[in-house]
Amino acid sequence: MSRALSRVSLFLAALLASTCLMTCAAPSTASERLHTHVSWLADSARQGRRAGTTGAVDAANYIADQFRGIGFDVQMQEFGGNRRNVIARSGTSLKTIIAGAHYDGQGPGFPSASDNAAGVAILIELARDLKKQNLPVSLMMVAFDDEEQGLNGSSYFADHAPLPLENVNAAVVFDALGRHFIDLREWTMIVLGAEYSTELTSVMNQHRKNDMLNVGADLIGPRSDFAPFAFKRVPFLFFSDGTYEDYHGSGDTADRVDYTRLAGETKLIGEVIRDVASLKTRPAYHEDPAYPTNETSGMLKLMAETTAEKKNLSPAYRLVFEDLKTRIPMDTGRTSTVMAMSALLAAATPAHARYFLQSELKPYYESLHKADIVAALQEESTRSGQ
Repeated sequence: MSRALSRVSLFLAALLASTCLMTCAAPSTASERLHTHVSWLADSARQGRRAGTTGAVDAANYIADQFRGIGFDVQMQEFGGNRRNVIARSGTSLKTIIAGAHYDGQGPGFPSASDNAAGVAILIELARDLKKQNLPVSLMMVAFDDEEQGLNGSSYFADHAPLPLENVNAAVVFDALGRHFIDLREWTMIVLGAEYSTELTSVMNQHRKNDMLNVGADLIGPRSDFAPFAFKRVPFLFFSDGTYEDYHGSGDTADRVDYTRLAGETKLIGEVIRDVASLKTRPAYHEDPAYPTNETSGMLKLMAETTAEKKNLSPAYRLVFEDLKTRIPMDTGRTSTVMAMSALLAAATPAHARYFLQSELKPYYESLHKADIVAALQEESTRSGQ
């Protein structure tokens, strides 16, 4: 190579290096950082992050490194089978707020981006934002392992908590964010848990939004990592955007997450945590829930939107929604409202519909002797199982 060519090569290399310094810098906005986290966690190199696998271990190490870089003290809470929770702590107050999201996924071929790389991304960015605010409580950010196989990580954490649970002001958990519930045009953020605490209800009333569906936890049952905290009578809040057609499927990829929305959700959850931290007294857990006053109207609105937008909605769901829209306002109990959520979840994700159709909706309508609806549900269940 000639000297002249060598000098040109060196110049080009220097130019490329300087260009990268300008364009390859670390993400500067919340949306960009969230995108970076989700993309890394949902990358095929993580092999779906199924609990106990190398991909899940790599994810745990990534999360731990992020927390350490922000200035948190980090420990791995091992609970067998090559599984571990990542626990990050900051602050010296005995009063503590726990924020949590599971990082495990479905395994090879399933990116698990919205569910729940997006929740972990929010957890990391909340740690970054809240660390700067000098809250009057300590923070404990927990990335749970092995949620998908039965809430094993959060259950282990609740049973072997590295602090007395009576010091926990609230547990704030989030799962499946950044996607549209039932793939509808409008957003729906589902918030539950406040019904067990007057103080948390007060906080959530200050943050109520038009796209927020405040409901009781009984509408979805113990299906995410808030459940072990509820079992221990720890005041809790749970945030989710709900399920969608490729939930637990190969299509739950990083490019389908709305990062502008995710940044807004990070901000909202951060504001809620800040307000809970500022409460004069520790939130109390009440055994008798006081369900949200706007729960019924929110459920009716969601059923109407689903019926209007989903042109290919099967007769079974149309019959159920038509029946429930008159039954719910007259129901002095909770059963019809629970059935409405079961029908919405089934319509949202056909691959999981058969459970709701066979185990919940069909027995309910059999008890009401609604033969036409039972027949339609059986037909839809058979079709969903194929």
